[in-house]
Amino acid sequence: MKDVAVLLATYNGGRYLKQQLDSLLEQTYQNFRIVIHDDGSTDDTVDIINEYRENYPNKIEIYFGHPCGGPKENFLWMLTRVHADYYMFCDQDDVWLKEKVERSVEKLEKTEFDLIKAKTHMDTDEFDTPICVFTDMKVVDEELNILSDSFIRYIGRLPSNTAYTQIIIDNPAAGCTMCFNKPLRDLVVKMLPYLDLKNIPMHDALILELASINGKVVAIDEPLAYYRQTGQNAMGAITESDSEKAGRNIQDIKQGSFFEKKKEFVSESRLFANEIIKADFLPKDKRDVLMCFANIGRKNKLQRMYFYRKHNFTRAVHNLWFRLFV
Repeated sequence: MKDVAVLLATYNGGRYLKQQLDSLLEQTYQNFRIVIHDDGSTDDTVDIINEYRENYPNKIEIYFGHPCGGPKENFLWMLTRVHADYYMFCDQDDVWLKEKVERSVEKLEKTEFDLIKAKTHMDTDEFDTPICVFTDMKVVDEELNILSDSFIRYIGRLPSNTAYTQIIIDNPAAGCTMCFNKPLRDLVVKMLPYLDLKNIPMHDALILELASINGKVVAIDEPLAYYRQTGQNAMGAITESDSEKAGRNIQDIKQGSFFEKKKEFVSESRLFANEIIKADFLPKDKRDVLMCFANIGRKNKLQRMYFYRKHNFTRAVHNLWFRLFV
């Protein structure tokens, strides 16, 4: 039986925290522990955590006293200290559907089993392939009224875009939908001392990128959680109609900021690539591609367009401006 750790990062989340904890305790699969680290809450979050810890002492573990400064840093700090077979991230203001843990663990176990079968010389004890499974979510308002049946498509992404050259510019997976194994966790922890976290978009992008480069990414194209839009999300689900986007682009053109915004978008992805290539465990061919992408500004426009096409640097939407302008 796998040891599954659900890592819950909290900060002033008292308003919705009980509902999230209750959704964890009502899961159909219960062979997991909840590991919570609070990042200095000043509301009743800590009181709620302590209350649940007293009621479920064998289910909940708590870390206090280490200031992190944000959810990305909080989750990665926990990852360095928690040892398990499988890991899941949990946001404080969402609600998980009852089958989320079960479906995620089953898919991860099956993926590992299939890879072991494909390598008949391997012992299960020697399995070291990094794997990350992720699901979709329903986007809801503060009262759990459904705004969209697909978080991934709501933010303009596709669950099938899991190549490392796609994730580096258009990560489709939210951290709170992920379930990943210890080999992937170990790669992330190994890299952390060398990373400038300011250049890492979020913890989920880092984990999915390393899984895609060194192992396998598997999507469960089904919503298994409610993603609550509160206005306080670290990364909200934002979308716009075609007419709204056209209006925004026209306004940017009038203000002379259109091209700069497009370049800034890819500049952030290149900084991310620069951090990833610090790893000494990347396959050489993929490392070379990411290194070239990180320095793509030195190439002329035609060379850039050819490079993007050759190595599948594609987005779910808006590929035209991406190819033409960056």
